[in-house]
Amino acid sequence: MTQLALYYFPGSYYSQRALLTLYEKDARFQHKLVVIHAGEQNDPAYMRMNPAGQVPVLKDGKKIVTESDAIIRYVDENVHTGSTLIPDESSSVGKEVARLWKLVNSVKIEIMTFGILTFQDLSATGLTAMAQKMANSVDIRKRFDGIKKTLTALAEKCPDLKDAYNVKIDRALKFTQNFHNRELVNQVLDEVEKILDEIEMVLRKVKEEQGISDAWLTGSRYTAADIALTTLLDRIVFLGLEARYFTPQTRPLLYSYYQRLGTRKSVQQVRALVSSAPRLIILHQIKKASPYVLGVLVAGVAAAVVYSRLKGK
Repeated sequence: MTQLALYYFPGSYYSQRALLTLYEKDARFQHKLVVIHAGEQNDPAYMRMNPAGQVPVLKDGKKIVTESDAIIRYVDENVHTGSTLIPDESSSVGKEVARLWKLVNSVKIEIMTFGILTFQDLSATGLTAMAQKMANSVDIRKRFDGIKKTLTALAEKCPDLKDAYNVKIDRALKFTQNFHNRELVNQVLDEVEKILDEIEMVLRKVKEEQGISDAWLTGSRYTAADIALTTLLDRIVFLGLEARYFTPQTRPLLYSYYQRLGTRKSVQQVRALVSSAPRLIILHQIKKASPYVLGVLVAGVAAAVVYSRLKGK
């Protein structure tokens, strides 16, 4: 295996799954930031690597892996450090991991996310500061018009990618229509209730049958199914929905599960990346605009640090 490189955006739901996987496996990898709010996923060079124009993408030499589930499988099979995330699927544990992974994947996360950003009164406790900032800074309808214009121009400029860009335009239109449908958004939120009811029952069964009070979804081992659930729960909190979905009163075992996630190193690492996203974007944009400017900035900061230390002695 050559040097792995992950193309991702910290706030991306599926990027977070790929990051969790790499951290769980103690994998060494290069961070390749793709600022999706700036449309970098639509750049021709990126589209040629992943015609879907989405994050994340994992590169292993000439090997390119797209889709977070495929990345989880690839990393688990090819990185031989850390614990196994996908048990043998012919075993009872492996079958349960596959079932729960599929169950969590059934959540329509895009409709849930942008539906709440659009209909903010549906948020149980109000959006987090980062989510509110995102909602305030983005007029989704105007943004779609801008995206359509940009993608149409790129399709004309790059004939070899015309079909891929047209698919993106169609997908964006359908996507925008979906999360402006309040009834559909409410339906998706209700579906999440049923899924989390099932998760609560699973955690209760594991506790009773295995006698583990601090269990993950299938016992003491944190698996791919847990990675999927981790990103879902973090997204729920981001949208201010935790009071609806998991509290000590409503789903106590799921609530306890979420509290334990905060002590897990891989989760801490991903959350730190998400929190630092604004700073990473600024540095990325400065570097992209001018490596010279970045060099001057770094030199200036270094000089200031040296000066402050000398002054403090």
